[in-house]
Order: sequence, then structure tokens, then C-alpha cells
Amino acid sequence: SGSGSGSDGGGTDDDEEDDDDDDDDDEEEEDEDEEPKLKYHRLGNSVGDILKERAATCLAASDKFLVLGTDWGNIHILDSLNGTEANSFPSHSSKVNDISIDKYGDFIASCSDDGKVVIRSLYDRSVCQEFSFDRPVKSVALDPEYSKSKKKQFCIGGLAGELILHEEKGWGLFNSNKKKVLHAGEGQIHTVRWHSIFIAWANDHGVKIYDTSTQQRITYIDRRKGSPRPDLYTCRLCWKDDTTLLIGWADYVQVGVIKERAREGAAGAAVHGAHAAHAPGRFVELVAVFETDYWIAGLAPFGNDLVTLAYTEQEEPTANNKKGRVLADRPELRIVTLRNDEVSRDVLTVHGYEKYMCNDYHLASLHSEPFLYIVSPRDIVVAKPCDLDDHITWLHSKGRYEEAVRAAEEHHTELRQHDLPTLRQKFLADLLAKKDFERAARECPTILGNDTKLWEKWICSFATLKQLKAISPYIPIKNIELSRSVYEMVLNSFLMDDPATFQQTIREWPSNLYHVDKIIPAVVKQLREDPNAATAPILYETLGELYTIDKQFDKALHIYLKLRRGDVFRLIRDHDLFHSIQDKVALLMRFDETKAAQLLVENVAKIPPATVISQLESDPKQQLRYLEALTATDPMASKDFGKLQVELTAEYHRDHLMTFLRSNFVPLKDAMTICEQRHLIPELVFLLQRVGNTKKALHLIIHELKDVTKAMEFAMEENDDDLWDDLIKYSMDKPNFIQGLLNNVGTHINPIRVIKDIPHGLRIPRLRDSLVKILQDFNLQIELLKGCTDILTNDQVNLFRRMCRQQRRGTVIRSSSPCSVCGVPISDSVGAIDARLAIFRCQHVYHSECLRTQMAGRDRVSQDSNMFCIMCRSSEQSKKNNRRGGRP
Repeated sequence: SGSGSGSDGGGTDDDEEDDDDDDDDDEEEEDEDEEPKLKYHRLGNSVGDILKERAATCLAASDKFLVLGTDWGNIHILDSLNGTEANSFPSHSSKVNDISIDKYGDFIASCSDDGKVVIRSLYDRSVCQEFSFDRPVKSVALDPEYSKSKKKQFCIGGLAGELILHEEKGWGLFNSNKKKVLHAGEGQIHTVRWHSIFIAWANDHGVKIYDTSTQQRITYIDRRKGSPRPDLYTCRLCWKDDTTLLIGWADYVQVGVIKERAREGAAGAAVHGAHAAHAPGRFVELVAVFETDYWIAGLAPFGNDLVTLAYTEQEEPTANNKKGRVLADRPELRIVTLRNDEVSRDVLTVHGYEKYMCNDYHLASLHSEPFLYIVSPRDIVVAKPCDLDDHITWLHSKGRYEEAVRAAEEHHTELRQHDLPTLRQKFLADLLAKKDFERAARECPTILGNDTKLWEKWICSFATLKQLKAISPYIPIKNIELSRSVYEMVLNSFLMDDPATFQQTIREWPSNLYHVDKIIPAVVKQLREDPNAATAPILYETLGELYTIDKQFDKALHIYLKLRRGDVFRLIRDHDLFHSIQDKVALLMRFDETKAAQLLVENVAKIPPATVISQLESDPKQQLRYLEALTATDPMASKDFGKLQVELTAEYHRDHLMTFLRSNFVPLKDAMTICEQRHLIPELVFLLQRVGNTKKALHLIIHELKDVTKAMEFAMEENDDDLWDDLIKYSMDKPNFIQGLLNNVGTHINPIRVIKDIPHGLRIPRLRDSLVKILQDFNLQIELLKGCTDILTNDQVNLFRRMCRQQRRGTVIRSSSPCSVCGVPISDSVGAIDARLAIFRCQHVYHSECLRTQMAGRDRVSQDSNMFCIMCRSSEQSKKNNRRGGRP
């Protein structure tokens, strides 16, 4: 639990009293890590002046004001916030023992050792009543409804040992007083407290509660046996609410709750008899009882807990071990639970505390707000619960800035002293002080928001600590723009200390944030000072990018080509820099052959192929790479370099030579010469075949390649009997060739042509197998021929049968169909002498006589058996003439 002290609230104190505060500096303090629950200030202004010569003896608190009683018998009305005096009354001739205020704050009552009770209206000076009693009055309690009630009741108690309920009706000449002794005979009445309909009082024997609504005493709580004298440690009574009474007496606490008594039925009444019938309708249950290790100088509610004003004392040490004076310790304000678990404990700074007794202290509280007033003869200390601002201040004192920010963000509407932007900046400053630069940088967007001034301020702070690299990813570049000088400061710092980050930042930041024409000279200067540094390539590349941003493309291109890095080809395309690379073709090809060749072939109009070939003369491989790309893109553009391409392909890309020779833009004569010189037989055979010199091609296959299979494939492809004869002739002195021919030519030429020319006595390996294979192939051909013949015959029969079926079918002719010669519908011929018709399957219809006449004109026989459709016959004859070229 934490410890603290009440701070001075602005009142003036004697220098000697101030010096007393330093006497106990060496006193051991408890752990201060626990956050205080309360904050304190000394009530100043008029209070200091009042208590210079007089001592405070009691205090009553209202929501509107404070009422202070002194040992001179005066009553002072004070402002509850600052202690300013509003009014004062010389009410008594002796010290004021107690003060009571009605619920509405309209009337106050005070009592004194002079035996008087004074009731005064605060708002009407003419309303003031004084009541005298024979003995000193120690406590007074106004009816809470005093200002509204017609009875005007109050209750007193004192040395007389009587609890008197005083009732007054009317004013002036018509008033009447009525006194009723509620209790007597148990010694001095020490304290009286009236709340709602209940009056609680404490005498020498204990605490009792009286119900004004039923006019019954409802409980009696004995004072604990062995307790010290009640006049030395006055009983402290305080109502927490309408039914809960807090009792603090000497060194123990009791909490009683008033409850309704359950009414029993008829059977229960019969059992308990008359005593049950007269029992009070309410009773008190003690819900908490505990003992303390201190004397209780005051008691008040604090939420669900209790606040106690703790008084302790100790003997003053002496040199000869004799019993010394008893000195009081500083009073403590403690918050405890109903189980006496300590929540917090604060040591209070009170002037002259060593001389005070327990009864010299008082604790007053407000019901509407958790305000506490600690009263000593020379001080009034105000205690209030710590609010959000206090919580944040305490967190700051412990260096817990992040927690302070989170608490403020969650309840920012409750801030009064602090403001969220300042708290966030303190948190940021704390992170920097702890050298947690990465975290500080991450928090900047949240903390600084869109405030350009704050961004510039904190970026400079990071720069001072040489931590710009940490903050750079979070520097705003889109939504808000800072001063260009700030961006340039960051870039210059990276340029000097971290070129890689400088390059990355140049790529990420829009160029409008800084003056490019100021950054470029700085980079050039850095390179001049140390051109061979390890970071020079990075700076050169970044310089090229800056030149591009500044539209100095020629300079950028020069740097990119020199470094062989960067997207030089995109730069050339985007900004049409072909004029700048007219003499840099070789450099481009060394930079990236594939991309360079593609760029060049796509722009032959800007950089002619002749220019490229001439600049690449020292590197034939690059020439070939360019020509291959050019041929693939535009074969016509590369035809002038066909011979060079054949030579280069034969030298560096032999596998691709045959593919290239098959194109239509190869100079065949030059290609044949090159192939002959390099003895490239397969390519030469292909070229000879293309120019028609098949015999020489076959000769090369036989004598150079010595590949009978390829020779036969060549002969089959050409399908030339002369080539077969040459192949057979060339093979007669080569047994392996003869064997290959016998095994493979059975389906292409007659094997007899091979067999009959074989020289007598020539030994041919596996001749028998070859002959057997020829016979087998021949038998297979016969079987295939026979099978095909059977299939053909079967198809003919089936087709003939189908035709016969078709011929037997009838043909439908409409009666309106006309004669194809005379045009007269056949229906008009019905009933005529000669009504015969000629109907053909082509759907043409003729009168028989018309058809004979037409056929006779064509020198045709006119018998019925020889009739045919003259229209279809004319159509077929026209088609034949067209196929013959129009000849009749």
C-alpha cells in the first residue's frame, strides 16, 4: 500500500510550523509503487487566518459550504473548495463541541460547554434561536427535514447523561417547546447523529438507535469490554446511507445495517406471547466487526469501503531508559475494506501533530461527493479521490508514459489538466530517452497525426540522435507534405552515412518533396571525394535515377551503361534515346544480349542493321545473336546478311544451321560453298537436293555418310527410278548396303532389280534372312491384295443391290408438273388419244411424243427403251465441256 502526505492548499503557516515538517524526514516510508487513491490539499485562504490564534474543535460539511467551530465559541461559514470565509457568528462563550446541518443546508445547530444550543438560519439573519441547558452539551443533531418540518425537532446529549428530543412549534409569541427524554441513566452522551428517521447516539455503555417513525429504540450495541475510557477516545458515528451506521470507538470498528423484522403468523404469536407483539419492527445486524492497530480519530464511508483517520503514539526515547513523554505520530488516512484489508494508507502532514490527542481530530465527509475533510486544531486538510489527471501524473512520476497515454485515450473526455497531444509527445520523448528508436518511430504517425510542425520538430529530434533511418519509413509523403528542407536534410544524412538507404528513399519518395537540382550536386560531390568507395556503384546508380527524374536522360543512360545496371532499355524506349546509342551498340549488347537484340530489331528504322553489324564486328557471337533475332522478327531485313549468318551459324550454332537453311532467304550458292569448305555433309545434301542435284546428293549420302537407310529415304522422297538405279549400282560392291536394300525396299521397288545385279560370289551377310523376309513381304502383299479384292467385290454387290432397290421404288409426280419440253401440265393430257408420259427418277416429266420428237431432232433412236432425260444429259454434257476448257 502506498503512502503520501497532504499538500499545502495555499494557506499561510508560521516558519516554525514549516520547520516541523522536516523533523521526520528520516521516517521509514512504505513501498511507493502503489498508486495513491486520494489526493490532498490544505484548505487555505481564510482558514489560515482563523486558526492562527484559535483552534478548530469541530466541522460539519454540506454540499454548499463548511461550518467550522472553534475553541472561542465562534461559528465560521466557509467555502468548501478554497476555505474562503463567507460569514461568522460569535455563538458561544466556550468552545464549540458539535455542529449539525439540516439536509437542505438552510439551518445549522451548534452546541457548547456553556450549555447552550444555537440554531440559526443561514439565509435569514432574523431567524436565530438559543436554547439553554443546565449541563454542557457535547453533541447536537438537527432533524434532517428541519427546514421543511413544522415540528422543528433537534436532539442533544451531554454530561447530563440524557438524550433529549426537543420539539418547537411556531415562532415568536406563539411558539411552544416540548422536550422528551429518549434515554438516560447510562452516563455521558458523547455523540448524536440523526439521519432519515433514525437517531444514533453513543454513551458510556454503548451505541443505541431510535426509530422516530415508531418512537421505539430498535437496538443496543454494547461497548466492548476492556475498552479505554470513552471520554479519551470519543465514539465516532457516521451514517453511510439511510440504513447503514458506521461505528468507530477506540480501536475497533462496527458496521450495522438496519433491517425489517419478519412478522410471524398466528402460531408464532401464540408461542412468543405478549413480548413478540411489542417487539420493534426493525433490528440491526452487524455485518462487519474488526479491531485496528491504531486509535480511530474519524470514520467515513468511501464507496464500498471505509475511511479511517488513524491516530498512533509512541514514547519519546530518553538517555537513562526512563519513561519519556508520549508523543503522537502523524495521523494517517487509511482506506480499508469491511474485512479490514488495507487498500491504501497515506501519512498526513499536520502542523503540531506531536501535541494532539485522538479527540483533537475530526473527519467530516460529503454524501454527494467523496470529499473528506481532516480537521486538527490548526489545519483542515481536504482529501479527494484521484481523478484521471492525477492517475496520469502518477504514471508520469513512475516513468510509465505509455500507460498514461492509453488511459488518456480511453477516457479523454475526463481530462482537465492534461491534454492528449502533450501526453503522446511525452511518451514519444520517453521512448527516445530509452533509446527505443524503432518503437518511437512506429508511434509517430499515431502521435503526430497530420501536424506538420510536430513532424518537423520530431524528425529533427531523430536527426540529433542520428536515428533518421528509424523514422524515415514513417515520414509522411502523401497526405501531408513537410518543408522541403526537412526531406532534403534526411536525404543528405543518408547520402553521407547510408547510401543504400539513400537509394531506397529516392526510389520511394515522390520527387516533388525535395529539390532534385540540390540533391544531384551533393551526390556528384560525394563521388568525387571518394570515387572508389565500396558504395560508389550504389551512388552512381542513384545518380542515374536522379538524372532521369530531372529529365537529363543522356546522363542517366551513360551511367546505366557504364554500370551495366538499371533498366536502361526501358529508359531508351520511354524517352526515345536511340540517337544517344548510335555508337553504343556493342556496349548495349555486352550489357544484356537478349534485351539489346530485341530493342535493336524492333527499331531497325532508327538503328539500321548495317550499323549494328559493323559495330559488332569484333564480336561474331553477338553478331549472330542479333541476326537470329532479326531473322525471327523480320526475315526481309536480314537477307542482305545471309552469307554472314550462314558462316556464323556454322561456326557458333551448328545445331541451328539446318533450320536456318530451310528458310527462304538463304543464298544457296554461298551456303553450298561454305558447307563444302567446312565439310558439312548433311547440310550440303539438303542444299544439293534444293537445287535439284539429287545424284550428287545421293553420292554424298552413300560415300560420305555411308548411311543406307538415309540413302533409301532420300530415294523414296524423290521417287525417281534413276535414283534407285544409281543406289542399286552404288551398292553392288557393298554387302551391307545390299543387305539394307533387300530388307527395306520390298514395298517400293521390285527386289528382283536388286537381286539380279548382285555379282556372283559376293558374300552378303544374313542373305538367307533377307530373302525369307522378301518372300514373307511378298506373301503379305498377296494376302493384302486378295483381302482388298474381296472387300471391293463385296462392296460392289452391296451397292448393286441398293441400286436395284432404289430403281424399284415409285416416283411421286404432281398433276401440276409441266412437260419439260412443251411446258404443258401433265394434267391437261388426261383423256387424250395419246396420254402416255415419260417419267424419270430425276423428277423430270415428258409427254412421250414430245420426248421422241426432241430425241429425233438429236439423231437419237426414238424407241421407248432408249429414252433418256434430255435435260440431265444436257447438264452433264455442259460440265464435261467446262472440264475440257470449253471445247465442244
